[in-house]
Order: sequence, then C-alpha cells, then structure tokens
Amino acid sequence: MNPIDELRAARPAHLGDGPVDEETRRTELAHAMAQGRPARRRRNLRPVWGLSLAGAAAAVTAFAVLTAGTGGGTAPRAPSQALTQPEAGETVKLSAQEVLLVAAIRAEREPATTGRFWHTESVDRMLFVASAGYVMAQEQRIRTWVTAGEQWSEMRTLAAEPATDEDRARWEAAGSPKEVEIPVPGKKGGMRLVTTEAGKPHTGHHKSRYAYWLGRNVTLADLASLPEDEAGLKAWLLEHYEGKDTEGDRPMGEDAWLFRVSAGLITDMPVSAKVRGAAFRMLAALPSVTSVGTVTDSQGRKGTAVSIETDVKVNNADTSRGVVRDRLIIDEESGRALGRESVVVRPGGLWAGLAPGTVSSSSAVVEAGWSDTRER
Repeated sequence: MNPIDELRAARPAHLGDGPVDEETRRTELAHAMAQGRPARRRRNLRPVWGLSLAGAAAAVTAFAVLTAGTGGGTAPRAPSQALTQPEAGETVKLSAQEVLLVAAIRAEREPATTGRFWHTESVDRMLFVASAGYVMAQEQRIRTWVTAGEQWSEMRTLAAEPATDEDRARWEAAGSPKEVEIPVPGKKGGMRLVTTEAGKPHTGHHKSRYAYWLGRNVTLADLASLPEDEAGLKAWLLEHYEGKDTEGDRPMGEDAWLFRVSAGLITDMPVSAKVRGAAFRMLAALPSVTSVGTVTDSQGRKGTAVSIETDVKVNNADTSRGVVRDRLIIDEESGRALGRESVVVRPGGLWAGLAPGTVSSSSAVVEAGWSDTRER
C-alpha cells in the first residue's frame, strides 16, 4: 500500500482527516568517557547501556556489528525510498505526525521473535570543547545482554580525536597534546581527555530484577505487560511524571519528557511490535514534535528524523543555559529507530563553544534483538 494511503487508513480520529501540520546525565557521561570507565549508577537504576540520548542519549541525550545468534535480532535497515521520493508529478511532504504514523504501521508488522538474551550494540559519540577552543570527539562502543534478573555489558572508550580538519590543525598547532583539558561548568578543575590510545574494555555483570528505565525502574516483565494502545501507554508513563527532567530537578514539559522517555523504548528495549507502534502513535499526537527530514547518522545510515526542543543545564549550578533538539532517527521501512541525537540550537553549558546545528552527541543502534548466545 502507498504510504499516504496507509496514513489515511491508520490516522487516529483526533488528528483529523487533513494534513497534520541534558544536564546531569551529560556531565556524568562526559566524565565517564574522559576517564575510560562506565558512569556510576545513580540512585534510580539506569544500566550503563541505557545511556540515553535513555540509554547515553537521554544521557545526552550523550557505543559494529555482532550476529545475534538464532534469536532473530536484526540491524536497522536503510529507509524506504517510497517514503522519501514522491511519485512522478506528485509532491509528497510528510509531517512529523505522518512520519511517526508510517513508522507505527511498519513497526506493528514486525514478526515476533524470542531468545534467551536481549542483545544490543551501540556506538555513542560526544563532542567536547577544549579549553584551547578546538573541539574533540570521542566514541564509546557498548554491547549488552539482558535476561530476567541478570545483565552483562561491555564498554570500550576510544581515543579522543579532533572533530574536524580545522580542529585537528588547531590541536596540532598546540603541540598535539596527549591529554586535553575540558572545562565543565560548575565543576572545579574540569576534566581531561586522553588522545593517545583507546581505553581497555570494561565489562560489567549485574544481578537485579530491574533491567531498564522508563521514568521509573522497570523489569522485563513490566515491558512485556505494557499497554498496547497509545492512550494506555501514555497514561502508564505519565504516572511518574512530576513536571521535571528525568535526571534532576530542572523543569521539563510533558511533551519533552514523553519524547525523552519513550525514545529509549522505541530504540533499544525488548517490547512487542504493538507496544513499539503505540509509542510511535503517542509521539505522533504530541504537538511539540516536528519533522527534520532525511538525515545521516554517525554510522553513515540515512533515516528520517523527528525532534523536540529543550533547554540544557549542566550540574544544576550552571547558569549558562543552552537549547538543544533531541531527535529520533527512524527507519520507516522497518518501524525501528536507528538512534538518537542531540543537536545544538543555542550554545550553552558544556557546549558553549559549539556552533548551532552541531550534533553534540549521538547514540547509534547497530544491533537490537533476541539472541540465544552471549559472548564471554
């Protein structure tokens, strides 16, 4: 079926018939990446692989390919050309709501799979502005395996390197330092990035019935019993919404909170196809979500992005607020998300030296699915 016809058939009544027109976690992730070890757990459990941009993004909202055994795990695919290219003589422009509804339709068609472990592999990338003014980039590669009551993770921090050719020239002019000083607002002494070599892989093993975070700590059983309709899912999530950020006391609107919390559910959590579809439909009904269009993620994959704007504040003591856009990159063909990114709108805080439009952090999902095996 043509995507536009699918939309007409699936659009909820409240959207009508016509066209529908971080922060504490950032600082923790920044410090962990600089030191080459996982961030410490907060009082509210969030596994190291849940770094958001909910997992390192909502961290940043601020790491490729592993075959996931026989359990049916699949890597996100390239976006459907039918959704991005108009037919001859026809101009098709999809709004954020339409993009999300198409993704919901496709997500709900995904066949159910199972396995012993829920396995994810991601690449997280984050920019840092050095005291000397140039910008450094650092990546983490993260692999996780989750089963009821037990979780395993492996994280490797790569050596930091200049973000662009211009930054490299400035870094080399400064003597190509092996360690780069990074100022952190509200934190005396800042932090240091190592540029000479990658850190050693850090493995973790944790026993707990809580496996993920959705505005609260949740178990695999909780995820398996989530409401499969958008209204029910929204109500379930909002039971723990208190008008503030998911990490800290910074005020946050309901739309931004739902976007941030449900992005992790959509991207890398073991939920049913119907629940993932419900999450897309819920986001489609949020008036603050806008369409970005086609973008390329940190792994060179193209997808369609939707986003929402929020302000940022580092360490609560920082008075230099900035504005970022949290965006979700979607593969509409499969109804899966390729990853999440944080884009600078107004520089401030940790990214005071970045130009508007810069992707300050990203989390790209390379693998997410069930597996019967776990690498040791």
